[in-house]
Parts: sequence; structure tokens; C-alpha cells
Amino acid sequence: MSSFDYDVIVCGVGTAGQTAAAFAAKRGARVLAVDIASGIGGNTGRSTGQMSAAGTRLQKERDIHDTPDLHYDDIMRISHGTADATMVRLAVDNAADTMHWLLDNELELLPEMPVIFKGHEPYQIARTYWGPDRGGKPLQKVLGTQFMKAVESGGVTLMLETEVEDLVQEADGRVGGVVLKAKDGE
Repeated sequence: MSSFDYDVIVCGVGTAGQTAAAFAAKRGARVLAVDIASGIGGNTGRSTGQMSAAGTRLQKERDIHDTPDLHYDDIMRISHGTADATMVRLAVDNAADTMHWLLDNELELLPEMPVIFKGHEPYQIARTYWGPDRGGKPLQKVLGTQFMKAVESGGVTLMLETEVEDLVQEADGRVGGVVLKAKDGE
């Protein structure tokens, strides 16, 4: 059995995993990214690819007044107060910066974005965005490109077709490692 030492281990290289691994590597961490699949992206390519963000430059260009507070209020209204308030606050406070980062890294959106999406109870302000195929492919193109740059530069070690069998816990309960099983059984 082999043992390796990493600062960060990311289990799953979908939307969140690719982002976490790439940003950790950019900050100097030794990163291992593991996925049971044979390729990166997880379900991103099968998702609707819709994102919402308040206070974006795209809204400003269209004279749409929106703020994270209004976004927060809309989410809590739509969820009838059942959404996790702390998570919603974190999401809305970072959504515009996230959208700007994606746009700065060549995220392709339909020209009429943002819109009020009516596929679920709608937001009161146009703050929903998606790409030309109304799927996650434009998002995956950006995230996958950034992730693979980190892999190619040596900042991230990528292990595909590798199963996470167990978490290794330290005496204080923290997770200190993982037990992996490769496709060949090792």
C-alpha cells in the first residue's frame, strides 16, 4: 500500500471540487483531486447551468438595481423561510464576485442575460444567467480549463477512476486522510 502527503484532498471533481482544487493549488497547497468517474466535471454537463447573482456588472449595464440583500430576501421568500440563512447569506454575498470571475475567464452567456426565470417561483428582479445551450457546458468549460491548468502545472495531482473507500480520522476527530482504491484494485 502506498502513502502520499498532501495539504488538501478533494473528493470529486465536479463544479465544487474543480474549483476547490484549483484555488487551493493557486495558493500553494499540494492538492490531490480524486474522482470515481473516468473524466472531470461530475454532473455539471447535465445540469441546467443556471446561476443567480445580484449586483453584477451585467445588471448595471442594463440599469437593473439589485443587491445581495434583495437577493437574500427573494431566496427566503421563495423558500418560505426554510433555506439555511447562513448559507444563503454566504452565497448571495459572493455571487457577483463569482459571476465576474467566471466572465473574466470567458464564461459564455446568452446576450439577454440576466433574466427573470419562470421555471420555478421567480425572483422579483432579473438575476438569473445561463449559457447558449441552457446547460452546464459553458460553466464546465471555464471550470475545467482552470482545473486542468492546475493539473498541468503540477499544482494538482489528479486520480480518476479511483474510489474513496474510507476517511482516516485523527485522534481529535479531524479527517486527516483518505483510503483510496484505484480501478486496478490497488
